Parts: sequence; structure tokens; C-alpha cells
Amino acid sequence: MPETNNKSADEPIGTDIDHADRLLRRLVWDVSAIGFSILRMAELLGRRGGLTGSQWLLIKAVDFLADRDGVPVGEVAALLNMKGSFVSAQIRPLEQRGLLNRTQSAEDRRVVLLSLTGSARQTLARVEDEMCKIEEIARGTLVDQHVGELSDSVNAMRRRMDRATARVARLD
Repeated sequence: MPETNNKSADEPIGTDIDHADRLLRRLVWDVSAIGFSILRMAELLGRRGGLTGSQWLLIKAVDFLADRDGVPVGEVAALLNMKGSFVSAQIRPLEQRGLLNRTQSAEDRRVVLLSLTGSARQTLARVEDEMCKIEEIARGTLVDQHVGELSDSVNAMRRRMDRATARVARLD
């Protein structure tokens, strides 16, 4: 029995690949647009506390990741997809303003841990209601299962994009 495909005789053979490529490109642009929206919100929310958008994201990342002892600088840099040196440069002014504490890990003295100060927690508390509303808008009608599945898919894509970025960097 001969193999059949579901394409009409007039349809070019590469259409499925072209369609898949277009879908991927659309996804990349949609994720990029989401990233830019998040950066814009970080700039606006940061301004309320006299911070840059990068500083706001850094504080939010520490808040998200930190346990009672703090979070390693490398983990914050990885979450934000920033170089550790850039994160370190952002830490200094936040430390000087009394928003971040920097300590050495008790287990490994080479590891620097970050934690929020009471002042940083107050800064975050001032916009907590607004953050809840933003998260509600972002969630829309997604249920927890769908949020988890979407997060897993986007995280997998993030890892692939990191590999693609490394490839482009090698070409430079």
C-alpha cells in the first residue's frame, strides 16, 4: 500500500517546515515581547523605590530565591540570565542603600550569599497589592496545571536559547 500524505498536490513540500519555522519565530517574538513588558514594569516599579529596573529585578530575584541564610550570587545571576559581574555591580549600590546584605556562606567561604534587609522588605511591601493585581492579570484564566506546564516549556526553551546564544557567540 503506497504511503500517502495529507497535502494537496498544489501545496509545496516545504510547507510544514515553513509553518513550523513561522510558529517558532512567532513564539520567540511573543516571549521577547513578554520579556520587554516585564522589564518595563520593573523600571516603573523600581522608580517608586528610587531603583533602576535591573536593581528591582535583582531584589525580586533575591526575594524569590532566598532561604533563611540567603541565596548565592550565581543563582541570582542564572535566574536573571545576567553575568555575575553585572549582578555584583548592581549589588554594591543596593548594599549601600541598606536594601541587601552580602555575607559569606558558612559551608563554602568562596560563595557570597545575598539576603534582603528589613528596608527592602518594606519597599516590596509598599507595592505588594499592585504586584498581586499584576500577577492576576498575567495569570488570566490559566489554572495551576497549565501555569506549571507553560513554565516547564518556557524553561526548556530558555535552556535551548542559552545553547543557541552560546553558538552565536562562538561565531563572533
